[in-house]
Amino acid sequence: MIPSSPSRSPSALVKKALHSPGRAARKARIYAQHWVQDWQRRLTQADRYRQQINQTEIRVVGLRRTGNHALITWIQAQAGEQVQHLNNLIPDENPYRYKYEQLRDYYPEHQVMMERYRQQAIGNFTDKDCLIYSYEDHDLAAIASPKFEQRHDLYLGHSHQRYDVLILRDPFNLFASRFKQGYLEVSAPGKTMVDLWLDYAKEFLHETQRLNQCKVCVNYNQWASDRNYRAAIAAQLGLEFTDAGINDVGTWGGGSSFEGQSFQGRAREMDVTNRWQHFSETPAYRSLFKHTDLWHYSERIFGHIPGTDSLR
Repeated sequence: MIPSSPSRSPSALVKKALHSPGRAARKARIYAQHWVQDWQRRLTQADRYRQQINQTEIRVVGLRRTGNHALITWIQAQAGEQVQHLNNLIPDENPYRYKYEQLRDYYPEHQVMMERYRQQAIGNFTDKDCLIYSYEDHDLAAIASPKFEQRHDLYLGHSHQRYDVLILRDPFNLFASRFKQGYLEVSAPGKTMVDLWLDYAKEFLHETQRLNQCKVCVNYNQWASDRNYRAAIAAQLGLEFTDAGINDVGTWGGGSSFEGQSFQGRAREMDVTNRWQHFSETPAYRSLFKHTDLWHYSERIFGHIPGTDSLR
């Protein structure tokens, strides 16, 4: 798994400088280089980056261990021949440049993929039936920032149709999966895992409107169990529904938190709605459900989940 990089915003660089001047200086140089690259491209490639590159573009947003990769694998299996997925990005970055620099810094042996990312990072885009790019554990306002929107076509090329897909899993099973993997913190500054789940739940119910493209909200519990629901999601995304990929277990993140990839080819057999029982007697896990809003929004979206009353 490729490590994630920290934020490269100016404020983050100032904070880093106070604790690690050498590292902060390097980050500042990188930030300046990126600014120059973007400025040069805006001057010299205006006609190129406004040409249609992606027939469909899908931005997937979710908390880690929500089933993001199961959903993405399913979308890829039905989205056409020319499909690209850019995984686990950070807000306000050029996605291709970010993936290129990850490979360059951590996996330089992947020369072919690195060069593909580099070429698209500098504007040599390839046409795609579907571009999928995903964010995990980030603040919604940061993901859909005006800064990124202003540079969207510069970074990704013009898309005929754009979608925002927000995937949400019930908090009981989601938090259990995160406990299993040790994912107890999120990337949104100043927010806890519970805070961010509530933010996503409010967006799911349209109480907030952070995601600014054609928004499709996916109830993971229902998506995993209901073929008719999956057909409806495919229709909302303009995909020809075949249900291909529904039994695949993604390789990203090691597969399932509990079974790894042992259920590859029969993913629907996994008991994804009773993960919470593994931690039902764990005090740190139980303490998460003291937040009354968590119960309120969970029941509005997922209904009553049998047995979870024991966590109150």
